[in-house]
Amino acid sequence: MSANESSKVSIADAHSHINAVRGLSANEFAEAFRKANGWFVALVGVSPWDYGAMPPSLRDAYLKSVDIHVKTCSEMRSKGVSVACIDGFYPGDVDKLLSMGLKPSEVLNLGREVLQYELTLCRNGLLDGIGEVGRQHYKAMPLSLLVSELLMEEAIKAGSEEDCVIHLHLEDIGPDTVLLTHEVIKRLNVKPSSKIIFHHARPDMIPAASSLGYSATVFGRKEVLRAAVALKAWGFMVESDFPGVMLNGAVTPWSLAEVEVGLLRDSLATEEFLYKVNIDNIVKSYGVSPP
Repeated sequence: MSANESSKVSIADAHSHINAVRGLSANEFAEAFRKANGWFVALVGVSPWDYGAMPPSLRDAYLKSVDIHVKTCSEMRSKGVSVACIDGFYPGDVDKLLSMGLKPSEVLNLGREVLQYELTLCRNGLLDGIGEVGRQHYKAMPLSLLVSELLMEEAIKAGSEEDCVIHLHLEDIGPDTVLLTHEVIKRLNVKPSSKIIFHHARPDMIPAASSLGYSATVFGRKEVLRAAVALKAWGFMVESDFPGVMLNGAVTPWSLAEVEVGLLRDSLATEEFLYKVNIDNIVKSYGVSPP
C-alpha cells in the first residue's frame, strides 16, 4: 500500500540536507520526494569539504558553499517542492577547524563572518533561516563548546531580529536541553518563537519546547515517532536529517511517508494528527503557504 493510497495528507521534511555536487541533484531529490507525496522540505546546507574541491581560503570556501546551497534551493523550488533554505555554521565544523590548527579566536571570527553573510542573504530573501548552529552533542573540548555557544547566541539574537528561522543543534539530554537553552535565549532578550526549532529533538523534549513557545523536529524513524506520538504532544515536525548523499542506513525524505502511514495502519495516529505535523506546524514555523 502506498502513501497516496492510505493517506491524503501531504508529507513534509522539516530538516534535510542536500549535496548536489557529490550526491543527489535537486531534480533527483524532488522527483523522489514528490512521488512519496512530499510537498515541503527544509533544506540545510552542508560544510565546504562535503562538496570536495573548494577555494583554498576558508572564508571563500564557506561563502561558496553557501552560494551553492542557495542555488540548489532555487532549483528544488523550480521542481514544484516548497523549500525553506537554511544555512549556518555547524558545531562539528568548530571541532574540525580547531583540529586543523586554527586558534579558537580564529574559528570564532570565521564563524561570525559566515553568519553575517548568511544574515545578509536572509535579509535579502535568499535564505529563510540560519542553521545548524548550537552545541556539540558529543564530548568536545571546553574551548570548542565555548566557540560554538558564542556563535549560537549571536545567530539567535541576529537571526531573530531578521525574523529568520533558527535550527538549533544541541545535546540531547531531554527536557533540560530545552529549559537551559531557554535561559540563554531569555538572557539575549529574544522572545520564544515557533521559528526557533530544536532540531533532532528527543521525544521527551517536545512538551517542554511547545509549552515555552518553540518548535521541535524529531527523527523520522519508526521507534522515535512512536515514542513522540505516545506523548500525545502535537507540537513537533518530522525530519529525515538526510545527509544529502545515499548512505547505508540513512533515512531519506521519501521514506517518511511510509513510516507515518504505518502509524495510521497501527491506529497510533489519525489523519488529523498527520495533517497537524506535516502542514499546520510547518506553516506556523516556516511561514510557507499550505499545499
